[in-house]
Amino acid sequence: MNKGGHQIYRYAALPLVLAVVWCIWSESFALNTWVEGAVLGGVALLVTRRIFLHRPYLSHYRLPFRSVARYVVVLCVEIFRSGYHAIRIMCTDRMNVGVVDLPSDITDPLRGALVATAITLTPGTVTIDYSPGRFKVIWIDCFTTDPDVAAQSIKGRFERVLLAPDPDPAGEAS
Repeated sequence: MNKGGHQIYRYAALPLVLAVVWCIWSESFALNTWVEGAVLGGVALLVTRRIFLHRPYLSHYRLPFRSVARYVVVLCVEIFRSGYHAIRIMCTDRMNVGVVDLPSDITDPLRGALVATAITLTPGTVTIDYSPGRFKVIWIDCFTTDPDVAAQSIKGRFERVLLAPDPDPAGEAS
């Protein structure tokens, strides 16, 4: 692909991804919903880039495409797995709610936000605080006070996916 085509792809990809998210949130895949999502996504990216970032998103938020794809798959699997587990806990009246501090190897704010979001999206856990190297989580199945054991149970798969090296550095996503 020529350099100009590559530039267009780089800047069109993120508004298209945001358009997909807009369609999902709107529960409609009609043409006008796609256009709304792409336009709103493009405007949001332009405004945040000019006002807050002062440089391209790619230099701030760079994740390999394969890592993003693996993260989405792991997130979907964990949502269903955790949902089943949370239902079992509630139906058997075995809730043991607690707040746990989880150590983390993630120091990048984007990856940390993705892990915190994934923890909150999985039933039975809610992230209440994040700082580089640490998550604080409310957990309905607080079966241990050992931070390392709790960390592996709650966030282990998300963190491994986002920390794994990508074998294809050319497949970067913005």
